[in-house]
Amino acid sequence: MASPTDWSRVIGTTIVNHLREEELTTFRKFKIFAMLESSGNVIMNQSGRGFDWNVRYRNAPVTGNTGDTPRTFSRVNMWKRAELPWRGFTTTDAIYRREMLENRGQQALVDVASKMAERLKESLEQHLSYQPYRDGNLPQNENDFHGLESFLGYNGTVDETSSDVAAPRTSLNTADRFGFPSDNYAGLSTELGYYGGGRIGAGTTGTWPDVPVDPELDYYSPVIINYNATSFNEGGTKGNWTLNCVQAIREGIHQCKRNDTKEAQIDLVCIDRSLYIKFLNQYNDQERIVVSKENGLKAMGFSDVVTLDGVEVTSEYACPNGRGYGLSIGNVELRCLENQLMVAEGPFYSEETQSYRYACSTLGNMRFKSPRNFFTLAPVTAEVN
Repeated sequence: MASPTDWSRVIGTTIVNHLREEELTTFRKFKIFAMLESSGNVIMNQSGRGFDWNVRYRNAPVTGNTGDTPRTFSRVNMWKRAELPWRGFTTTDAIYRREMLENRGQQALVDVASKMAERLKESLEQHLSYQPYRDGNLPQNENDFHGLESFLGYNGTVDETSSDVAAPRTSLNTADRFGFPSDNYAGLSTELGYYGGGRIGAGTTGTWPDVPVDPELDYYSPVIINYNATSFNEGGTKGNWTLNCVQAIREGIHQCKRNDTKEAQIDLVCIDRSLYIKFLNQYNDQERIVVSKENGLKAMGFSDVVTLDGVEVTSEYACPNGRGYGLSIGNVELRCLENQLMVAEGPFYSEETQSYRYACSTLGNMRFKSPRNFFTLAPVTAEVN
């Protein structure tokens, strides 16, 4: 634009030098989507009124038998039903016939018409980059996908001093390392012990997730890492991300290995950029072990990645401020009703308005197999300096 202090004759006799280029500032690196696509976990051509699946939450009871002990038989229900709806977004634009005629030749600073559909897809793609982190349960997010925050809610901390294996402590003790899961995902509760269960082994002590427990106790419970916990600092009295970042990430990675299967282990940790920078400052070069993964982010050309205990750690623009997430990509799916993620439509000509109309839309949702395969890094308690 011209300077507001320009003299009127200058404004009337001299035009602004409009550069014939469009600066693209909206594009970001969408790492979770890249990992999903690389793993073959983007599933097209779905159907039905939403989708559901069975979640096995318990094992059949086992009793002692000497070989001649009478046995009793009864039916055992081992499953809960999870269910999610379809969600979607659309973006539209239009160009009037006169505008299209004017926007051509040497006077066209930006080719509006011919690349309109492409720009709509780019706008929708940018919006979708936030969806892996969204809480689709919130009333104000009724059209959002059910992302990670849909099952990572917490209420207080797990009381590590309790004789109970999973007792909540709403007073938010700064020493507790874990938040107490308290959410609802796909119609099922993530609360520890909601469906029963306890420690495995008579006489054992300790609290979740440090000790073995019955499957039903935590079959749907994610690990909530309180990165402000003072106990990460070797029993010290201070706790914040800068002091605890390496220990907190490591805690999440290894606590999720309680699932005991290769497919359920964490293979990506994505954190807010400000947290990532502080992590890099604490994570000494000599500690880094370079691991080349065939389907990892480095193999896809992303350079801002380091490896901790065999797991890639990175940041992403869309990651919520002050948060981090540990993902088991093999347990994440992006399901779409169409035969492609984004469908461009148009141009459709309207004789009444003399305009060409364009649209781009998507219909689908994300599915996270049991939340127990994931962890979050959160400031559950206040930072202690």
